[in-house]
Amino acid sequence: MRIFGQNKKEPEVRILVREKSDYNDIYVMQKGSKREMWFRKKNNFFLQSCIDVNKLDKLILVNTKLMISALLLQPTPKRILMIGLGGCAVSNFLSFLYPQVIIDVVEIDQKVIDISKKFFFLNETSNYKVHHDDGRQFIRKMSNEKTYDLIYLDAFKSGSIPFHLKTIQFYEDVNRVLSPGGVVGSNLYGKSNLLKPNDWKTFSAKFNRIYCFEDYDCKATVLFATNRAETWNISHFIQAAKKFPLSLPFSMIDMAKTYRAGKLEQGSGTVFEDNFTKDEFDQTIEKNNLDHTKSILYPIKNFE
Repeated sequence: MRIFGQNKKEPEVRILVREKSDYNDIYVMQKGSKREMWFRKKNNFFLQSCIDVNKLDKLILVNTKLMISALLLQPTPKRILMIGLGGCAVSNFLSFLYPQVIIDVVEIDQKVIDISKKFFFLNETSNYKVHHDDGRQFIRKMSNEKTYDLIYLDAFKSGSIPFHLKTIQFYEDVNRVLSPGGVVGSNLYGKSNLLKPNDWKTFSAKFNRIYCFEDYDCKATVLFATNRAETWNISHFIQAAKKFPLSLPFSMIDMAKTYRAGKLEQGSGTVFEDNFTKDEFDQTIEKNNLDHTKSILYPIKNFE
């Protein structure tokens, strides 16, 4: 007999699938209505995505909401590019929000794509496409005539980000396919990432304006870059949130208030540079994606 006021039993965690690819050791886990994608490396697990299977239009993780804050700067995109699929929480949300917008997602791991289709409700359309490729290679193959109004950089592995997706040379390629007035959003993980000042320095070397957004618990940090001439402050972001033309399941005003002026500017960071020659380009990218390198140049640790 259940005693009055006693808490219900917590739902158990179930492993729905485990798949190993050349790039990742992938787990899909479910607890109640929450479904998560994790990457494993040795004894460490790294959360990639979380959805509520009963509320697919809802964003669960704070970093996904912060990424959507890019819409404050670019509320009416026509073309969106995402590097890194994960469990497709952000790309699905954007497709739901903007069904007429072209959304290209680039993912190196075919098993991540397959799992997202089977377990995370990835449903490609004529406007919403997933491309099996490396993000940098995909951009380099693009014609200069095609540009994006919003570019998200969200490619993670188990405990690292491929270094060729963090350098000033990569951001040169990104700039080439960014529309005038376009916005780049980069997920910088959370408090355990000590390389964020380097990210700021590297972005600052190629973009006119950089904005840092971070939740109050510092669990997630997102950087936005643009080549616009004007500089925004917190008042600009709040006004943009008040005027945001679409209805969202969370407050854009709350998101605007996560803007952190000067957050990373004071750090003694250095610019990330490619550590390979043009002749080594293809080989080095494949090594980075496979973790076949002597050292990990952009390590990511779990929260402490």
